[in-house]
Amino acid sequence: MIPKQTAASRPVRTTLPTTVSGKVVNLRTQREHDQPDRREYLTESQVEDLCAAARKTGRYGHRDATMILMAFRHGLRVSELVSLTWSQVDLNASRLKVIRRKGSEDSIHPLRGREIRALRQLRRENPGSR
Repeated sequence: MIPKQTAASRPVRTTLPTTVSGKVVNLRTQREHDQPDRREYLTESQVEDLCAAARKTGRYGHRDATMILMAFRHGLRVSELVSLTWSQVDLNASRLKVIRRKGSEDSIHPLRGREIRALRQLRRENPGSR
């Protein structure tokens, strides 16, 4: 005769399946994504690789590489990046006026040497651009 199992004598399941959008998700991989020590940003060398790849691709490679660099260095959202105008850039004073979207406050950021050189080259290549 098999003894009847009670709630106290049943083995405890440590990982229960969960569903996300109707798909069963492994909790172990879900926990790996929630770990605080996991890096969630690009490193400087990864941004360099992105910029190098952008320079090699397409007609506007330098412009695209400059956009990637500016977005990374100044934490720009896409809408902030594409709405940048030359009136916001002061190359002589090495400053960039960032007009924030989504209710954040506008700010003035210092420009570093590499950014200044890239922006000057961009301005030389496209003299009539806004």
